[in-house]
Amino acid sequence: MNRIELSGKSQGKGRNGYFQLHSVELMNIPTDPDGQVLNIDFYPRRRVNCVGPARLLLNVEDATKLAQFLGEAVEGRPPVANIEHGVLVCACGHRGTPRLEESGYQVSHTLVEIVGDTIIASGWDGSSRAVSEDGDAYWLVCDGCGKLYPLPPELHIDWR
Repeated sequence: MNRIELSGKSQGKGRNGYFQLHSVELMNIPTDPDGQVLNIDFYPRRRVNCVGPARLLLNVEDATKLAQFLGEAVEGRPPVANIEHGVLVCACGHRGTPRLEESGYQVSHTLVEIVGDTIIASGWDGSSRAVSEDGDAYWLVCDGCGKLYPLPPELHIDWR
């Protein structure tokens, strides 16, 4: 197997900006003068006999380390928040309305309540240019122990 198709939900960043990753192709070059090298190309949906917009040239040792690193990262992901009847049920046993935090930002949000598949929140809604745009994820934080949980995919935020 030297090629895999991806879901198209992941993104890469190449010389022309962001693109959706649709496939990854591996080419083994055993005659490379620097040792055995793997060319790993990441492709968008449309490609016509071209080098992918992103390419890794890895020796076998580094490819093995990268595979191990990615495997550990996937296994070590925090569990998605368990929401029952509008409250967070934490692994520590605490039940209650969590805090809403956004990683990378220096702003505060107030989680008003969770109703069905909607988080009702107030605070910065992204419309002000006076705040840096380094945030990358929302987290629910247990008030009992401080554990961070990523939002369940079915929840969306309604800013009030």
